[in-house]
Amino acid sequence: MVSSSVPKSVTIIGASVGGLTLGLALKKHGIQSRFFERRSPDQDLGGGMSLTPNSLRVLESIGAFSRIKPQGYDCESFTFMTDPEHEITGKLYFGQKDVYGYDCLRVTRKVIIRELTEMAKEAGIDIQYGKKFTKVVHEDSNGIEFEFADGTREKDEMLIGADGIHSRVRSCIFPDVHPHYSGIIGLTFCFPRANWKHLDATFPLPCSLRGEQGSWIITPQTEGGNEIFMGRQLKYEQEDRSAWDALLNDKQAMIDIIQRDPHAWSPLVQSAQAQVSTPEAHFLNVWPFYTLRMDSWHSPAGRVVIIGDAAHAVPPAAGQGANQAFESSYSLALLLASLNEKDSLPEALKEWEAYRMQRLDEVIRLTNRVMTLRMTEEERASMPDEMIWELDGNDAGKSQLGWLFLADIDHDVRNLVENLRERNR
Repeated sequence: MVSSSVPKSVTIIGASVGGLTLGLALKKHGIQSRFFERRSPDQDLGGGMSLTPNSLRVLESIGAFSRIKPQGYDCESFTFMTDPEHEITGKLYFGQKDVYGYDCLRVTRKVIIRELTEMAKEAGIDIQYGKKFTKVVHEDSNGIEFEFADGTREKDEMLIGADGIHSRVRSCIFPDVHPHYSGIIGLTFCFPRANWKHLDATFPLPCSLRGEQGSWIITPQTEGGNEIFMGRQLKYEQEDRSAWDALLNDKQAMIDIIQRDPHAWSPLVQSAQAQVSTPEAHFLNVWPFYTLRMDSWHSPAGRVVIIGDAAHAVPPAAGQGANQAFESSYSLALLLASLNEKDSLPEALKEWEAYRMQRLDEVIRLTNRVMTLRMTEEERASMPDEMIWELDGNDAGKSQLGWLFLADIDHDVRNLVENLRERNR
């Protein structure tokens, strides 16, 4: 296999949100991709995402925004409140059309993956399911050979791992790197909004309710906000992957944790808390909060790259995990499409990583500060003063998150490539 430094063919491991976005963005710039996904095409990963203006701009750029928006719920801000008093302590804007160009869109993961998958098929991008990647067989400056669990091997000019927090692709090029468990989990479920009889029409949603036992996040989602997503953040002892899987498969154990302290909450929260044991409840899930910070996301020859949670896991407190996967995928596609035969692929990837990591450092700082807003008073008392964040009135976030929501990725990548070439002259 003979290849230039500029890949024209790419294999992506993992056909989820980040990988599919990458494939569509590459196709837009004339680079063909194909996918191998270990799951079946009908597996529903469940849950929802809060898509903020930075990722919605990416979705619009690849033509997906108009397909996804009608199937979600528009909102501007999260209202932070105490429970049981329901005293408003502030608002944080996760979108506002007049300021950021878009409202925040709450939509299920199933909708996003379905629409992006359909777009990939329409674009002639091949997706093979039931294929479990196992190892890199050989890599050099011309390309990559890799193997699957069934013993079959494939070759391509480039291999990109978009295979999640426990990435097998990452383990091949960085075997000593492992995600760090934060000591906190999220337990989530969904139920029909019509079933929540205690909800007053004027109650501010989405919201975060903080009480003595932690916090609940409550937000409408799906078209018309007809579904309620509810989750709680709490400390939980370290478990290995098999134990997490066991908990995930033990529905009653998760229900017991969610309902373990009803009398610590207001009647409003209790009525929502009780919905988890009703027949209409669905998407019951446990979400260990992992972090991952790496110094590099690519192999020495630059023919293997990891993106999304495989490269940079972000806890969900500020809703930026998936949003940053969109950014990384789109910016990597722009980078690869911008290279010419004189450019060094490993050097370009190194510059792209530095740009993305600087941005992710800021996202992590924001995430940690939002996480303190949901801690109990006891937990907050143990945090350093610089970590504690108090929202400044009802307009917090209307302007202070412009650095996040108004980023011009096209401009940033264009400058990155220009600066790289200028230094190499």
